[in-house]
Amino acid sequence: MGPGAVTGPGPAAPLWTAEVAAAVAAPAAGTVWIDLPQGPAAGGALVRERMAALLDQGVSGDQLLVLVPQRPRRRPEPPAGQPSGRAAVSPEIHTFYGLAARMVRLFWPGIASEAGFGSPLDPPVLLTYETAQYVMKQIVDPLLAEGAFDGLSLRPQRLLSQLLDNLNKAGVNGYEIAEVGPRLRDSWTAHREGREVWFDQAQSCIEAYRAHCLQHNLVDVSLVLHLFRRHLLPSDEFRRYLEGRFRHLLVEAVEETVPLAQDFIRQRLAAVDSAWLVARRDGGFRLFLGVDPEGARSLREVCARSLRVPDEPVRPTVTLGRELSAGFEPPRAPGQTPDEAAAGALRLLSARHRGPMVAEVAAEVVRLVETGAAEPGEIAVVAPHADGVLRFLVSEALREARIPCAVVRRFESLREEPETRVALALAALAYPAWEQAPHASDVTEALQAALSLDPVRARLLTRAAYDAGSGALRELGEGDPRLRERLPPGALEAFETLRRWLLARRQGEPQPLDLFLRQLFGEVLSRPDLDPGRAAMYARLISSASWFRRSAPSLGTGPDPGGTAEGYARMVEEGVVAASHPAGTQPAAAAVLVVAPVYTYLLEERFDRYQFWLDAGSISWWEPPHQPLTNPHVLSRRWRRDAAWTEAVDHETRNRTLGRLVRGLCSRAGEAVYLCWSETEAGGPAEEDSPLLRAAARIAGTVEPAA
Repeated sequence: MGPGAVTGPGPAAPLWTAEVAAAVAAPAAGTVWIDLPQGPAAGGALVRERMAALLDQGVSGDQLLVLVPQRPRRRPEPPAGQPSGRAAVSPEIHTFYGLAARMVRLFWPGIASEAGFGSPLDPPVLLTYETAQYVMKQIVDPLLAEGAFDGLSLRPQRLLSQLLDNLNKAGVNGYEIAEVGPRLRDSWTAHREGREVWFDQAQSCIEAYRAHCLQHNLVDVSLVLHLFRRHLLPSDEFRRYLEGRFRHLLVEAVEETVPLAQDFIRQRLAAVDSAWLVARRDGGFRLFLGVDPEGARSLREVCARSLRVPDEPVRPTVTLGRELSAGFEPPRAPGQTPDEAAAGALRLLSARHRGPMVAEVAAEVVRLVETGAAEPGEIAVVAPHADGVLRFLVSEALREARIPCAVVRRFESLREEPETRVALALAALAYPAWEQAPHASDVTEALQAALSLDPVRARLLTRAAYDAGSGALRELGEGDPRLRERLPPGALEAFETLRRWLLARRQGEPQPLDLFLRQLFGEVLSRPDLDPGRAAMYARLISSASWFRRSAPSLGTGPDPGGTAEGYARMVEEGVVAASHPAGTQPAAAAVLVVAPVYTYLLEERFDRYQFWLDAGSISWWEPPHQPLTNPHVLSRRWRRDAAWTEAVDHETRNRTLGRLVRGLCSRAGEAVYLCWSETEAGGPAEEDSPLLRAAARIAGTVEPAA
C-alpha cells in the first residue's frame, strides 16, 4: 500500500498531494500545518507516515511525542513496505489528558504542597469518571437532603455528570473553578425556573468537591488539567524536561483539541526541532467536550509552513452535506437552486410508525447487499441518540434478514445490560446483610438465565420459590406436582442446586463482590452454549467491581467508602458506576455498523458506501441534551463574559452545530445517504419544522410521511 491509500470500509482513496508526500519524507526540521478534507483515516494515516519517516531518518522513538484525539486501541503498526530495522524505543503516543496525567504523577513531589494537597508526601489517587461520580455523590447527597436543586428534574447520574462537566470545562479552558457559577449566572437572561439558584448551588457543590479532593489527594480530570496549567506549564523545570525529552511533535486531529492543549502545543512549537500538525476541515465535533476548532486553526499561523489538500474530486455526498447544511446555516442567495449531484446522493425512506420504518431500512439494506451494491461492512446505520429500543429494532430486523450487524456505542452503562441485572439479582440472594431484597421481576430474569427457562416458566418458579420478605429462595422439596409438570425435565433439580449454592454463600463469610461474581460466572452462569457477547459483558462487570473494590479505600469518604458489595450494586443501579465503560472492540468489517449516537460514528475512522440516518424527523438532531446546570459554549474560553445567552444565540449555535455534524457525516459516505423517518418518532410526532427534513425537502422536493 503506497502513501495516500487506506484500507477498510469504503474504497481506497488518495489522502494527500505530491507536495504533502514530499513533506512527509522531508528532513526532521521545521513546523508544518497540514489541512485535510474530511475523509477515511486521513489524519491518522498521515501522522503514521510522518512518524515512520522520522524513525527511518534515525530519530529516536523516545524523542517523538504524538498526540491523538482518543486513546489508541492498539500500538500503531509501521506502514507496509517500511524498513523494520528501527530502534526498539517506541514513540510516546498519548491523548492530551493522558500526557497531562503522566506529567502530574512525574512532577508530583514538586507541586503537591504548593497546590494545597492534604498529604503532599503521599502519592496521588487518580480518579476515573466512575470514582469521580462516586465522590461527587457523597458531596451532593447531603445537600439534596437539605433541599438543594429543588424543582430540578434530573436523574441522579445526570446531575453528577453535569457538575463534573462544569469542573472539566474550567480545566480544559484554563480558568479557576470559582468562575464557573458566575459565568453561567451572568449569561442567563430568562430569569425563570429558578436557574440562578441552581447555578449557585452547583458552584457550592463543585467547590466542596474540589476541597475534598485536595484534602484526600484525589485527582480527577479537572484537577489534572488545573495542575498542568497552574503548576507545570509556567515551570522552567518542566520546560527544560520537555526540551530534553521530546524534540519532535506530531498532532493528529488538531481541530479536536481543547484550548489548554492548544496552549501546550503553541509552547512546544517554539522549542521543538520539528512539528507536524494535521487538521481536518469542518471538524471539531466534540464541542460538548470543550474542543475549540477556531482556536486550533490559529495554530496554523504559528507554523512555518502550511499545506492544503484540496477536496477535488468532490463526491456527490460531500456536495449533499453542503447543501443540507445550507438549509439551516446562512441563507442561500435568492433564486439559487440545490445542486443536482446532491439530489442524486439523497435517498428518502419513511413510514407511519417506527417499526415499519425500521423494516423499510432492513429491506433496503438487504437489497443493497443482494444486488451487490455494497457489502454489509460498507453500510452504517446512525441515530441522533443512543436509543436502546431503536438499536434493538434495527439489530433484530437485520438478524432476521440474515445480515450480520454490529451494534456500537461509545460508552455503555452496565445497569442497562441484562447480564448485569442477572448477576446482581443473584448476588442479592447471596448477601443476607443487604438492606433491599431484589424485586421479583429481577429474580425471574435471573432464574431464566441461570436455569435456561423461558420467561413464563421462570415467573412460575419465582412465585413458588422466592420469599421477598427474607430476600432468599425457599426449598421446594417435592413441591407442587403441577409446577413440576409445567417446568422442563430437570428444572427443579437444577433450581435446588442453585439454591444450595446461594445458601452456602449466605451462610459463609461475606465475599468481595468481584470474587463472588467470578465464582458465579465460573460455576453457575458459564455454559458451552453461552453467547460470547454475554460472556464479555459478565467479564466487564467483574472487572468494574474488582477495580472499584481496590480503589474505594483511597477515596477518603469515611471508614467504609462504599466498597462493599451492596454499595457497588446500588451505584450500578443508579447509573453512577460504569457509566463510562468502553463499549467493546472494533466491530467486524463484514457487518453492518449500527451506531448511536452519531458523534460515535464521526470519531471512528470509518468510511462507508451507504449511510442510513434514522429518526431524521426528530428534533433530537438539532436539539442538544437537557443540561440545565451547564453550557459548553458559555463555559468556553471564547465566550465573551459580557454576552448573554439569548434565544437567538441558542438558535444560531444549534444550527451551526448541526451543519458541522451533517457535513461530517456526508463526508464519510461514498455513494448515498438515506434519510429515514416516521410520523411518530422517539419523542412523539415528527416535528414538521425539523431542520433536517426541511433541508431535505428543499433538495428532493416535498417530504411527506408515508400513508
